[in-house]
Amino acid sequence: MEKHPGIHMPSPSYWPITLAFSLALIAIGVVFSPIVSLIGIVLLLVSFGGWTMENRRFDQEGGGHDE
Repeated sequence: MEKHPGIHMPSPSYWPITLAFSLALIAIGVVFSPIVSLIGIVLLLVSFGGWTMENRRFDQEGGGHDE
């Protein structure tokens, strides 16, 4: 009988909610003000970068592979 590996759950993160908030700011900015869209774009880039670096750090610590 094969041994089933444990279920891997990612650690909690705030980056997905900041990404969603930045997308909302961009949409609101399209309607009301380009400045709000610009702030949303900057937050979007920061969110992508933060989430990417968080995942890379997790993989480098060996958390992504069970052996």
